[in-house]
Amino acid sequence: MNPTTITLEALEALAAAAESDNAVEHARLARLCTAYGRILRARDPEKFQHKACHVGDEAGHCDSSYPPDQKYTECTGPRALRLRMRATEDIATSGGFYYSWRRVTTDGGLYLGLDGSWYRSSETGTGEVGSFAAHPGDCNVDCTIEWSTVDVDELTLEELRAAEATLRELAFPLVAEKLAS
Repeated sequence: MNPTTITLEALEALAAAAESDNAVEHARLARLCTAYGRILRARDPEKFQHKACHVGDEAGHCDSSYPPDQKYTECTGPRALRLRMRATEDIATSGGFYYSWRRVTTDGGLYLGLDGSWYRSSETGTGEVGSFAAHPGDCNVDCTIEWSTVDVDELTLEELRAAEATLRELAFPLVAEKLAS
């Protein structure tokens, strides 16, 4: 037998050990995130803001030189803390320099709710790139944001690592302040 040959049983044992290590790390990070969230909820609950459910043109826009600002409205979504912003893409639905588009979500982001729930969001809708004297820009934007809960077991190890780092940065100043007093 070649000394560098590994048996199938040994390989399966290595795989099981690696999976076990990942599961232990996942559980540890989930517990840390929950603890940091509890500290923030108790000491700084205003960091958890109601999330918007609509994006559209700012009301009252009347200057045709500039495109209207886009505004988040209908803040009836979950009260949550953003850990990673959702990513969207506008896909052209007509041709030409000034065109209509539809928005799709490419990454639902990650948010921790005031109640300890995890959330992702999905933004869909329409708008167009319009002609304005100063520069072209988006107008007639009408997008809806939907929120859905995510089980902590559905989060990847990388997502939990990033969430833990963000929450630690937010929570540790509060913990240090508590220890000092």
